[in-house]
Amino acid sequence: MLPLEGIKVLDFGVAVFGSTCGQWLGDLGADVIKIEPLEGDFTRITAGPLSESVIFHTSNRCKRSLAVDLREDRGKEIVLKLAKDADVIVHNFRVGVMQKLGLDYETISKMNPKIVYGSFSMYGDTGPMAHRRGGDHFAQAMSGIVAGQGSPGGPPYLAGQHFVDYGAAVVSAFAVVSALFLRARTGVGQEVTNSLLNTATFMQTAPISMLLMEGELHKKGGRGHVTGLFPYGAYTAKDGDVVTIFGSDDDEWRIFCSILDIEHLLDNPRYDTQSKRREFKFELYPILDEAFRKKTRKEWQDIFQKAGLRCDPCLDYAELVAHPQFEANDTVVEVDHPRDGKMKMIGLPIKFKGTPLSHHSRHAPLLGEHTREILVELGYTTEEIEKLYDQGVIGMATPDMFQPRPTTGITKANTVSFAGRGASKRLSQVKKHQNGK
Repeated sequence: MLPLEGIKVLDFGVAVFGSTCGQWLGDLGADVIKIEPLEGDFTRITAGPLSESVIFHTSNRCKRSLAVDLREDRGKEIVLKLAKDADVIVHNFRVGVMQKLGLDYETISKMNPKIVYGSFSMYGDTGPMAHRRGGDHFAQAMSGIVAGQGSPGGPPYLAGQHFVDYGAAVVSAFAVVSALFLRARTGVGQEVTNSLLNTATFMQTAPISMLLMEGELHKKGGRGHVTGLFPYGAYTAKDGDVVTIFGSDDDEWRIFCSILDIEHLLDNPRYDTQSKRREFKFELYPILDEAFRKKTRKEWQDIFQKAGLRCDPCLDYAELVAHPQFEANDTVVEVDHPRDGKMKMIGLPIKFKGTPLSHHSRHAPLLGEHTREILVELGYTTEEIEKLYDQGVIGMATPDMFQPRPTTGITKANTVSFAGRGASKRLSQVKKHQNGK
């Protein structure tokens, strides 16, 4: 039995943040129904070789897709019927959107007081910026992450990947599961909230707390951790980058200088304490850079290890996935997609030794793949379903959507036949991507 088996989730999540939260619940065994507009989640669009984007495939595993027009009363009626017996609703729309749709917590909880309702946003559900759009990079900027990256006087840097999106998704899933645990004890559901900004702030608990508790403001930290000791940081070796870290012991500094053949620094009173080395680290970086470029990553790793210090290689993605530790961690799950065949992707980082999670992994759903199935479960007849489809209230997967993808790039053929009146909009979006717009 899986941890969330028997739990039904209505997932309105979009992009990485909201969709990945729902995927965590699905990976844990919940029946996750992805509620999509007729044109589909915008992350379905791809300019790559797959029928849909890697982001969509990797954020919507283990879900069923219901394509429905929520602007139509009959479309909203379908979702309200689902909500009566649902355990969880999650969304990451801007504040006010679910109220306008008539699907907010106050409305749903009146007919289903056991509902656990996850409202996840960019900036939070109250305050002067609550209604503004946002994204991972805005959270990085506003939370101080950008202010702490790089060197004083240098250009600003954003993290190369959407780590705030993924972190916020996990934190949000934890909030949902915690509320479910409490409901099991009290019988009552509730609304839980999280935001990208709150998550990014939490990820910097130590430096922000230092400001709050000690009044110390940490600015750009250079190569290493903004609060770290020198020479904590990354350097370029002969064949790639390495990262080194050790404590404040002056004996370790002497060993470090000996290893790198820069012992002349030991005689310089400008660098004879850890506090001085931190103060003048930007003038020490060029000296260390020159020293590290003389040997390979493997050579430095062996030399540092023999001396009792750490100097590990910085791996690129290809090196990471080829590393024996990556394989030992059983990080990859494989899913069989009807159009794209077998696909490997990153699974959950957690492991359940008694009830493994990976065996039940299912492909991210095709748009409207499960619409008919879900409506039948709700008691709709075949005639009612066909009428809703013909009138553009719902969208359903068509047979050509299950055909293997073309071997060439994006074409009208591999956008397939999207059902309902959202199809023309969907095709228009794909054409914009084709033309580089």
